[in-house]
Amino acid sequence: MTVENCWYKSVCALSDTCSESCIRYLEMLSLLEKSNIPKNRWVPSSLSPDDCDYDAFCDLAAIKVDIAKFVADGENLYLFSEKTGNGKTSWAIKLMLRYFDTVWAGNGFRCRGLFVHVPTLLVKLKNFDNPDSVVEQWKTLLPTVDLVVWDDIASTNLSNYDHSQLLTYIDQRTLNKKSNIYTGNLRLSGIEKSLGVRLASRVWNASSRIELKGGDKR
Repeated sequence: MTVENCWYKSVCALSDTCSESCIRYLEMLSLLEKSNIPKNRWVPSSLSPDDCDYDAFCDLAAIKVDIAKFVADGENLYLFSEKTGNGKTSWAIKLMLRYFDTVWAGNGFRCRGLFVHVPTLLVKLKNFDNPDSVVEQWKTLLPTVDLVVWDDIASTNLSNYDHSQLLTYIDQRTLNKKSNIYTGNLRLSGIEKSLGVRLASRVWNASSRIELKGGDKR
């Protein structure tokens, strides 16, 4: 991301004289750099629903409009589909980007949200001989950061170690009344098989649930 394609260039009154010293640009850039959202997703994707997903998109748009309250209230969302490529991850990132847009002013370059691809996280957590420095930072942030996107949760069966790690972080967030957005491909029975009953209950029962049914848009 460079100042030439800044998120705010089209609406900024100073767009003709903008520079990389702009506080708005720098604070948003800091939020994105700390979030682990892939750089090619830093600009929100344009999504159009299939007819079967119109209501789901309306529900997601309503959350997006009031995302600051969603996060402040510690609410959770499980966004799922039995199909792949129909916008789950893109929507989760759109919601996080909108949240960043509401908190950048005066943020002071703090981390306010993390995008976590769960299978990748679990692999890195088990790399005891060569720990990932970024993941070590996440261990401190995960219990208390405002918003976490847990992408592709329940995509694989968990080992006892995997289960204990995920349960610990999600329990800590629940106790701290912190907001979570989960994306996955499974309904409750499948989540229980993959995550176990205790963790599945936190992901499914403690969340609003929105299902996407449309086709692959990749």
